[in-house]
Formats: sequence, C-alpha cells, structure tokens
Amino acid sequence: MKNQFIIIFLFFICFQSKAQFNFDKQVKNEIKYSEDIIDEVYGITIYEPLNLGLSPDSVRMENGYAVNNWKQDYYESGQLLHKGYYIEGQLKVYKNYYPDGTLERDFKNIDGFRSKCALYYPSGKIKSEIVYLNGSAISWTDYYDNGNMEYLEEFDKNFLYHIAKKSYYKTGQIESLFELISKKKLQFVTYEYFLNGSKKMEGTLRYDMNRYDYYKTGTWIYYNEGGGETKHETYSDGKVVKTKKF
Repeated sequence: MKNQFIIIFLFFICFQSKAQFNFDKQVKNEIKYSEDIIDEVYGITIYEPLNLGLSPDSVRMENGYAVNNWKQDYYESGQLLHKGYYIEGQLKVYKNYYPDGTLERDFKNIDGFRSKCALYYPSGKIKSEIVYLNGSAISWTDYYDNGNMEYLEEFDKNFLYHIAKKSYYKTGQIESLFELISKKKLQFVTYEYFLNGSKKMEGTLRYDMNRYDYYKTGTWIYYNEGGGETKHETYSDGKVVKTKKF
C-alpha cells in the first residue's frame, strides 16, 4: 500500500511538472514589428479590425483570452508603436506612432455611438480628421502635407444625403463646393472654380428620397477662366430641356 502511494505521488509530481512546462511553452514572446507595416497612403492600419468605433470583425487574443486593459506594441528598434485600451479584445482608445516617435493617429471612442480619429503625416502635421457615428464616417476632413485643407465631406445623421462637400487646390484656393441650402426641400447648390479663383460652373440639385439620389434642376451656368459665360443648361427632373451656348 505504501509503495502504491509513493508511485501515485511521483506520478502526480511528474504530471504537475509536465503541465507547467506545457503552459510555459504557450506563453508567446512579445512581437516586434518592422517599419514595413506602415502603408505609404493609409498609414498604420493593422489595428482597424479591432476598432470598436468601426464595427470591428476581430478580437485580439493572448494565451487563449481576449485582451483587456492597456496594451502596448513596439517596433524592432524598441520604439513604441501602439498603445491602446482594450475591452474584450477590441479597442476603445488608442494611439499609433511612427518609428521616430511622431504620433501617427489618435482614436477616441466618445460614447456608445460616436468616436473620432485624427491622423498625422510623418512630419507631425494633421492629415485627416474623422468623426464616426455607429461605425460609419459622418464627417471627414483631409489636409495636404503643407497644412491646407484638401477635402471635407459631411453627411446628415441618417447618412441619406450630404450636408456639405468641399475640395481645395493645394494652394488653399477652393476647387469645388456642394452644400445644403434648404433642408425642407432638400435643395443643394454646387460650384466649381478654376485655380485662379474664377468660377467654372454653378447649379442647383434636389435630393430624391425615393431614388436615394440627387438630380439637377434649374439653370446651370458654365464659365471660362476669364469669367465669361460659355453655356447655359436648363434641367427638369434631372434631364436637359434647353441648352444655350455663347
């Protein structure tokens, strides 16, 4: 009986040692990232599938469990790449950094519906400002690397139509404008401009809630760079009914 107890005891010790050994092998070393993860156009996007503000489709797991609380990742150089606050493996707040320590993006979840993100050029200048509502961008502003605004887009709260769209030349001169002028009639005005600042085109549109689309209405006027009118087009329900050239 004594010998049987010793055998059982030794077996238990060996089992515990083996289990501990196997557990230790499951613990992964911290991953170090190369600079190749930075896309020339979109920046550091590997964390986007974990972003709570973007209707995420992935969960960050470590050792079989969803990550919670603050988590940091690093470049191969040891420089901080990412610091984020995770809830059940998904990001609520985070910042990414370029290899030299410059902030690449700053994402914040404001509440259960709204969040916002600021993206930066490697120079540190602002690149984009985005506000999300229920996982979709309700307003988006892009900037040139010289600091001038490049593009602005803003939707109504139901994402049915635009409230405003604006684009600019790199010099800062406005290139095009589209904005709501009557919410009741869902009527819009649009303009285009030459680089010298003179008007290129102007017209009005209406939004059709049945077709979920815009259509031209009234008279659209076209200009040359000198400011002279070159053509008039008159529209009815989106179709040209009269054209006059000068």
